[in-house]
Amino acid sequence: MEFFYWNASFEIGIPLIDEQHRKLVDLINSLATAISEGGRLPHVEALIGELTDYAAQHFEDEEQIMADAPLSESEKERHRKSHRGFVDKVREIAKRDDLLRADVSEQVLEFLVTWLVSHILGSDRKISQALKAEQDAHDPAAGPSVEQVLIAALGETERRFRLVSDYAPAMIWVCDPKGTRGYANRAWSSFVGLEDGEAQDCDWCAYVHPDDRDAYHDRIGTLVAVRGSGEIEYRLRRSDGDWCWVLERILPRWDSAGTFMGLIASAVDITAIKRSEEMLSLANRELEAEVARRTAELERLMQTDPLTGIGNRRLLGERLGSAIERAGRDGTALTAVFIDLDHFKRINDAFGHPIGDRVLARVAGVLRANVSRHDTVARYGGEEFVILLDECGLDDAYRVAERLRAAIGRIRLREMDGTVSASAGVAQWRPGQSSDGFLAAADKALYRAKKTGRDRTVVAEAEAEAETAEAA
Repeated sequence: MEFFYWNASFEIGIPLIDEQHRKLVDLINSLATAISEGGRLPHVEALIGELTDYAAQHFEDEEQIMADAPLSESEKERHRKSHRGFVDKVREIAKRDDLLRADVSEQVLEFLVTWLVSHILGSDRKISQALKAEQDAHDPAAGPSVEQVLIAALGETERRFRLVSDYAPAMIWVCDPKGTRGYANRAWSSFVGLEDGEAQDCDWCAYVHPDDRDAYHDRIGTLVAVRGSGEIEYRLRRSDGDWCWVLERILPRWDSAGTFMGLIASAVDITAIKRSEEMLSLANRELEAEVARRTAELERLMQTDPLTGIGNRRLLGERLGSAIERAGRDGTALTAVFIDLDHFKRINDAFGHPIGDRVLARVAGVLRANVSRHDTVARYGGEEFVILLDECGLDDAYRVAERLRAAIGRIRLREMDGTVSASAGVAQWRPGQSSDGFLAAADKALYRAKKTGRDRTVVAEAEAEAETAEAA
């Protein structure tokens, strides 16, 4: 990167000195490149050391030439003092450990360039002019003035900037402290559909999407306030009227006195990237929805008995825990009905397991159809089923169990002679009772129903009283 552009107007006419000046410019550019491209501190320190050593050699050669120049001794001493001051300053800079900080490196580079320009155009040009014939020393035609050289150098820099930016793919613009964009490169003008010369007179805000304008101005205000560069994404109206997304990097400019000089920015069209991001986001949302759907389906399958289509013991365990917590919190009744088909082994032995499976499926359908959708129906295992009845006391649960047994008794299969009967046990959850204890009470009542002749319903409390009486 060329931080300091050499201009032919910097030549003073002494070949050795001009060559050494070019070398100093090259060293400054190398240092600027190392700093701006995030170089390491040891490399930067080495470049500063090289600059110091070369400058000392240059000053020595220059002072030998100056010794023969018809200059006053005070002028020569001023020149030598300037040399010593430069070397001392650079050595002082070399001792710093914060050279890679943006504000420090900017000050260092500004000092080097300012000193070198003033040295070449001031002191060194005096030596060159003094070595010429006396009549040429005061001849205006003998060489350009300092002001002329600076203007020529600035003009060359401006020409190079415009040449590079006009053919750059990035959209570049520059504005003054008032926000007036005095320059926009060809990429910008072409993108928004402006002819040459129209950039300075157009209302740039009109090209920014109305919904993005406030954020755009706020972002610029923030960057100016903190004196830092930054990026912003916003929508810009293209020449065909479409709104396109651009990513713009904005850099506030300040002079050495801290005066705000305006902004310089470059932008690139990221519409394709934004559309890809939107498509990717949509695909991710669809994928997440599909994963959620499949996860829910897998969870349902894990809680479903594959033969009958009703819940299995896994579902029963989850529902039972929630139901007990709710009953304990709200003080509502919770009952369980255990139902077991009577002599089911005879059905399998007489008609085969496929018919037995059909009987189980029909029983599950009958149970599900005869209870509330809020109640839980699950196959507990084999030919045994469990129904959880929320907010249902023992008397109502007994009636539900009897209704279910009656519905089971009405089941008929063309391939099977005879009817199906079932036994049932009913229990009510008691505060402090565990889920296992609760189910065990209903299962014990079912066992009592089986023991006393099948095809009947037994309530756990009644069964407990009967056992107490027998024990007495």
